[in-house]
Amino acid sequence: MPSTTSSSDPDPARLIAAAVPALVARLLVSRPDRVHREALALLERPLLAHALSLTRGNQLRAARLLGLNRNTLRKRCQELGLARPRSAASAPGAPEAVSI
Repeated sequence: MPSTTSSSDPDPARLIAAAVPALVARLLVSRPDRVHREALALLERPLLAHALSLTRGNQLRAARLLGLNRNTLRKRCQELGLARPRSAASAPGAPEAVSI
């Protein structure tokens, strides 16, 4: 199957693989017992925030975009500090953007 990236576009898998050694070295210093969890959170937080941004804060649509259950998305957002308080989220004219 042909690649959908052009020769000038960096391969996402290569970009991540190149960043992993430095990431692990840094996490081993600060969180040696949580390297896996912290590394995943570093990728997951901006990924979820971007999906929410693309869907203008609509959690159901963001979950579908990511292939997650909405409740799973909500739980992960809360755990990663992306959850907005209900009062702010439901207020008329409340901003839709999620900070990273």
